[in-house]
Amino acid sequence: MIANSVSVGVVNYNGESYLKPTLRAVERLGSAVDDVMLIDSGSTDGSLALVREHFPRVRVIPLEANLGPGAARNRAIKEAEHDRVLLIDNDVEPLPGCIEALSEALDRHPNAILAMAAVLYERDPETVQHVGAYPHFLGAPALLGADIPVTRLDDTVQVVGSAITSCLMVDRGRFGDLPWFNERLFFYFEDHELGVRASMQGYDCLSVPRAQCLHRAGTIGVSIRQTGRFTPIRIRYTIRNRWLTMLMLYQASTLLRFAPALSLFEVLQLLGGLKKGWLGHWLWAAGSTLRTLPHVYRVRATMRESRRRSDLDVLRGGPFPFNKAMHRSALER
Repeated sequence: MIANSVSVGVVNYNGESYLKPTLRAVERLGSAVDDVMLIDSGSTDGSLALVREHFPRVRVIPLEANLGPGAARNRAIKEAEHDRVLLIDNDVEPLPGCIEALSEALDRHPNAILAMAAVLYERDPETVQHVGAYPHFLGAPALLGADIPVTRLDDTVQVVGSAITSCLMVDRGRFGDLPWFNERLFFYFEDHELGVRASMQGYDCLSVPRAQCLHRAGTIGVSIRQTGRFTPIRIRYTIRNRWLTMLMLYQASTLLRFAPALSLFEVLQLLGGLKKGWLGHWLWAAGSTLRTLPHVYRVRATMRESRRRSDLDVLRGGPFPFNKAMHRSALER
C-alpha cells in the first residue's frame, strides 16, 4: 500500500551527532515523504550548518529559544504541508514501511488523531524499548511491550490512552481547533498529557507494532542512557508535570476516589527523594506547580466543555511504572 503524502518534522536541540543517520533514514522512507522539516530549538552546536550543507532539501525552521519539544512539535504541525505529520526526535531512525503502517492504521481508525511506532533499541535492534503506553491512574505513562524481543511483538493495532513521541504520526485535520502539545509543561510528560487529554476528549491514540524505528541514546545531556544518571531537569519536570497532568485533566471525583493511593504515593516519593538528596528538586516542583495553578484552572474549564469520556474509561491500574534505574535497593524494589 502506498501512503498518502506526509510531512516529517524532526525535533532538534543540540543533536548534531544524531542528525546524519536520522535524516538518512528519513530519505529512505520513500516517495510518500515530500516535505521534511527540522524544527530547531535554539541549538548552540553545529546542527543547522550540518543540515544546510548535507540535506539542502530539508526545511530548517529555527526557533528563537529552547521552549521545549512540545513547542517544536506544535510548530511542525502548524508549518507542515500535509495534514499527516510524522514527528520524530533527532535520535530516532524510522525504518522502511513505517510511514505506510502508521498511515494505514489511521485510515482504519477514523476516530484516531495519532499513531505510534514500536521503538527498538538502536544498540540492540532485536529488543523493543516500548510500543506506546497506557495512562496509569497514579499519573504516569506505563510502557507497553518494554524490553521484550521483537519476535514477541503482536502486529495488532491497539487503542491506548497515552502518547510517546519518539516516532508518532498525527492527523492534523481530525483534531480541529483543539490544542496539541501543552507548552507549559516544557519537558517530559508533554506527550503523555496530550494522549490522556485527547482520549478524555473522545479521540483515540494508536499503538502500531508493525511500524518500527530505532532509538539511540536519548536527549543530549538529559537522557539516563546518554548521561548515566538522573539529571536535575529530568527529576524536576517529571515530578512537576505528573502533578500538573493530574490537576489539569482528572475529574474532582477521580482525585477523591484515588486520594488514599495518591497520598501514599506522594509520601513515598518524598521519602525516596530525601534518601537520594532530591529535596531541592521536590521543592522546586512544588513551587513551580503553585505558580502554574492559574493555567491549571483554565485547562480544567476547557476540559469541562470538551470532555467526552470519563477518567475511569481512560485510566488503568497495575504496578506503578518506575524506571528500572530507580530500583537500587531491596526496600526501593
